[in-house]
Formats: sequence, structure tokens, C-alpha cells
Amino acid sequence: MTTEQSPLISEALKHFVAAKKSAKTVQQSHQELGRFVAWCGRERKVSELAPSEVAEYAQQIGLGGAESVTRLGPVKIFLAYWKDQGWIENGLASHLRVPRTRRTAAKSNVRTNGRSGTSGSQLSQEGYDRLVGQLDDLKDQRALVLEDIKRAMADKDFRENAPLDAAKDQQGIVELRIRELEASINNAQILPEGVSSKVARSAVGAKVTLKDTNSGKTLAYTLVDVREADVSEGKISTTSPVGQALLDRTVGEEVTINVPKGTLRYLVQRITG
Repeated sequence: MTTEQSPLISEALKHFVAAKKSAKTVQQSHQELGRFVAWCGRERKVSELAPSEVAEYAQQIGLGGAESVTRLGPVKIFLAYWKDQGWIENGLASHLRVPRTRRTAAKSNVRTNGRSGTSGSQLSQEGYDRLVGQLDDLKDQRALVLEDIKRAMADKDFRENAPLDAAKDQQGIVELRIRELEASINNAQILPEGVSSKVARSAVGAKVTLKDTNSGKTLAYTLVDVREADVSEGKISTTSPVGQALLDRTVGEEVTINVPKGTLRYLVQRITG
């Protein structure tokens, strides 16, 4: 199926619910699927949704703790349905992975950053302040959405009340994001600021200078939490393939990273933190 022929994400949900209407589990998870569709964008085509977006959704839902497994379950079935219908060529359900639990993260931390596991995100002061600002904006937006719902409910015919449906979808998105930001802020560990100095091993907050052994070019990345990632500024998430591979490295070490476009080979030249 071509991109032009693929349905809108909102249409895919209607198709899915109609096909599975006899399944009790689908009826019970309809609200969760509605949140997912609203988060992706109701008017986007299913073929436009990227694997990285699916992974990001799982990452955000995972902030809710143990209940994330239940919440991601129906969405995974929904994405598998897209593949079964031939709407997408490459499956997306496999990218909807439940983030690691604290216990799992602590065990794997021996390889990733060389220190014991921590439950909070490690953010710079700038990143922390940015999250606080986003939370304030969302709380203002919440008040506006509630006003929209109040106005839409003035129409007593709820059967075909598109404004009310849209306002409720938006409310779900805003409330979800508020919970996520509050969890991030409450659990955040602010990284100390100061003059850059050489460090023995790379970790969150470190700037790693690399030499591309294929092209000979020099480049530098700052390893940050996923909430601060900005490739345009050289800040890469420690959950990305490159970010994960650069954790717990030492100067002089060679790093080989497999990415969708091929294999990257770097020589670590300098680490500052």
C-alpha cells in the first residue's frame, strides 16, 4: 500500500474498533487507544508515524511505573493490526517496548555508566528549569481546555458533538503530559555546574569528543537525559543507540555503533564533565 492509500490514524482506530467490537478487552482499552491516537495526531496517516515516535510514547508512558505494562498492551495490539492490514510495511509494535524497571536498570548500570542505579533523571539546571516552565504552560492550557469542554457541553446533543470529542482528546493529552512532567521534576537530580574538567569515564552530563575513523572528522556530543536531547546543539540522549554506546567510555577507546544507516566507528579523544 502506498503512502497516499494509507488511512488517517483516527480512521485506523475506527476500523480497528469495528473489527474487534466483540472483544471485551478492546472496549475496555478504547480510552487508552484514544489517548495514543490523539498523541500521534488524529489527522496524520499511519504510514507517517516513525518508529522513534512509538519508542518516545513508550518512554513517556513508562514514567507512570508498573501500570505502563497494562497501558501499552492495547496500543501494541493496535499497531500490530496496522501491519496485518498492510497499511505499513515495517512493524511498529516492536518499538513499543516497556522501559526498564529500576531493578533492571540498576543491574545493567554496571556497563552503561559504572555506578549504582538511580531512580531519577539527571538534568542540568537549564533542563530542569525548562521542564518547570513547560509544566506551568500546560497547567494554563489545562484551564483553557476545561473551558472548551464546558462550552461544548452546552450542546445537549452529545451523539455528534465533534468539538466535545476533540476537547476531551486534548484534555487527555494535557493531563498525561502534566503527570509525566511532574514525575520527571519530582525525581530529577540536578547535575552540578562548574568549570569543565577531564574525567576518567563518560557519564550523563559529560562532553565526549570523538574522531570518526572512517572520515577522519572530529565531532563532539554531550550525553544528556532524553528530556534534554537536542541534536542541533550536540546533545544526545543516553537512551539513543549512539548515546548508549558512548556511556562508560575512556579516552583512547574505540567505539563501534550499529545504526540503521550503517556502522559508525569512533575513537574517543577527550572526555570532559
